[in-house]
Formats: sequence, structure tokens, C-alpha cells
Amino acid sequence: MAIAEKKLNLLSLDGGGIRGLSSLYILKHVMESINPECPPKPCEYFDMIAGTSTGGLIAIMLGRLKMDVNECIDAYNTLATQAFTRKAYLPITIAGQVKERFDSKQLEAALKKAIADRLHDQDALLKDPDTSCRVVLCATRGGTSTTATLRSYRNERECSELYNTVKIWEAGRATSAASSFFDPITIGPNGQQFFDGATGANNPIRHLWMEAKDIWSDAPLEDQIGSIVSIGTGVPQMTRYETKGIAGLKTLKACVTETGYTEEEFALEHSDLVANNQYFRFNVPGGLAEIGLEKVAKIDLIVGITEKHLAENVVRERVKACAGSLSKSKGHSISKRPSSKASAWEVTGLVRAQVQNHKESYELEHITRNTHAQEQTQTTDVRQPCSRNKKFFGLFGNKKTR
Repeated sequence: MAIAEKKLNLLSLDGGGIRGLSSLYILKHVMESINPECPPKPCEYFDMIAGTSTGGLIAIMLGRLKMDVNECIDAYNTLATQAFTRKAYLPITIAGQVKERFDSKQLEAALKKAIADRLHDQDALLKDPDTSCRVVLCATRGGTSTTATLRSYRNERECSELYNTVKIWEAGRATSAASSFFDPITIGPNGQQFFDGATGANNPIRHLWMEAKDIWSDAPLEDQIGSIVSIGTGVPQMTRYETKGIAGLKTLKACVTETGYTEEEFALEHSDLVANNQYFRFNVPGGLAEIGLEKVAKIDLIVGITEKHLAENVVRERVKACAGSLSKSKGHSISKRPSSKASAWEVTGLVRAQVQNHKESYELEHITRNTHAQEQTQTTDVRQPCSRNKKFFGLFGNKKTR
């Protein structure tokens, strides 16, 4: 059997404050559709993850800290609960301007703890020697209000001094310092000021595409794409922002408009990907948009609305199609074949298995077949079991396991 050619999978995560939790539950369903018993980590299936604002924080957790989705949900809930704690004083200046409503130090502390728990170094750099899953973060430069890109990898076209100096927590603060929520942050050897990327790139799909074109430039990117997954957080609600006069309202209007237009324009520009079932956009409509970006008390409601949306037949089928496309892109395919006594499976690529009467699940690789015999007993190393390292013994026949 010929080995399927591996292609690129890209993930884009919109900004949306606490509603970013909705994105995680959507992604959770996608990964569980790939393997219900032992859902893989997103970093195992996506070659690049881009995020803006809280979508950027999620991108860091999934791509740089290598969390699985459940770990990310727990970390995100903890971070959001700690970060969205109101300041003790009235957030109004003497001149009557709205000040940042939340304590930036709380957000920094929460980020540092999540990083230290994972990497044992709260000041670890965003730069990652492991480029199997690259991370792209959108932020906004102070003064010019242009979109800046923070990366976990080197981009030869745009050599930034931040690549060698920016810490993970600094990048997280830069992408998530939403206007009127948190203070801007000044980082880097040149003292650059940043606030959250949602102002100019709430949906980072275009930046993700441009970054991917720079990195994988040997051939047209369209020919290298397996799947592009873009996940929204509902339509932003203008009345939920406290803005600073007319300028703030204009900025907010641009942010709301940009999210919708970017989604539609990208789909039109890449209609071949849409037609070939390679572009997947998930976004929960309706009630989710009514929840303010900072409403931590609404976490249960966010989850409930998202799960209700995911239970719809059309959405379930779309999630399954997305999971199938992601698996195919990485050369992993499992197709169930009927059997009178037991289910038989035809498999290629990475195999995850669970031993009967045991809770542990295992990943198997380097499975070979004896072309001259119907069956043979083999031992294969476990690459990364879901619980602990073991050897797995089994019978492997021609195109099936049992």
C-alpha cells in the first residue's frame, strides 16, 4: 500500500476574551473525532497555529507549551478567572477617561505560573527549537497601530530582534492587552509598546496564510495544504466595550467589521480549498455574541451554548469531515470494515490502541507486514502512550490488526 503524502494543517484562532473557551470546546470535538479513546494533541496535527488576543494565549498553550485540549481548557479557565479580577479603584481618570479595568499584574502572574508549571521556567522564550508546530501571534504596535507578528520560529524575510529576546509571557501579554481591559506592555531591546492584536487582526487567518507562504515557499502553498481550520468566538458585541470617545468606537467598529469580512473574503479568495473540503470555519452563532469578553461568571453558559451548537447534525458532520481531513493530511487513516465476529480495521500511519480490560491507551509505529505470510507476531515500540511507556505485543496481518 502506498504511503499517503503528508500535507500541511493550519489552525487560526480568533480573539474573543472569555469566549475563547468556545474555540477550545470546538477543537476538543475535532480532536475527539480523530480518536475518541485517546484524543491527540493539536500540536501533533497542526504545523502552524495562529492566534489573536485570547486566541493568541490559546495558540501559546497548544503550540508552544504542547498542551492537549483538556489541559488547555483547565489552564485557560484558571488564567481567565485570575486575570479578569477588577481593580479595587474606580477605573476613571481625573480627566474622565476610562482606565484599564483589570490588573495587568494578575494576567502576568497567571501566564508565568502556567508557563512554569509546563516548562519549569517562567521566563522561557517564545522562540522554540522544535518547529514541528510553529506559533504565530498578532499584536498591535503602539503609536502606529499597525499589526505586529510575534513568532516562535525565525522568519528570514522579516528578521525581528524580538525573536531572540521576547519571553512567552511577554508575547502573551502583548497579544492579549485589550484596549480598556489591560495596560499595554513594553518589551524588546528597543522598548516597543504593544497592545492586543484584535484591533487590526481579530481573525488572524490572513496573517497565518502569509506566514505559511514564507515558511513553505518551495511550492505554491495551495498545493501543500491539507487542511485549514479557522475557529471564531461568536460575533463581537459593540455595546460590551468601554471605549475612549469617538476614536474608541471607530476602532471597535473596525474590529467587528474586520472579523466578518476577513472570514468571507478568505473563503472567496480560496474557493478551491472550500470546494475541496480543505477549509473549515467554525463559529457559534446566536447567544454567544451576547456574552461580554470579560464575563468569567458566564463560563458555564459559554460551554452550554457551544455544546448545543456542536450537537446539531450539520455541525457534527462538519466536525467529522474536519477530523478526517486532518488525519488524511498526516497520512493517518482508519477505516472500519465489517466482520461477522469482530470489527477489523485497515490502518496506515500512526496507530493508537487500547488493550482490552486496561485503561491505558498506546500509540504504535513502525508496523511492518510479512508479505509472504498471513500472520506473524511482532513487537513495536510505543512512541507516546497516553499514560505510561510500555511495550505492546500483537498480531499484525495483511492490512488488518486484531
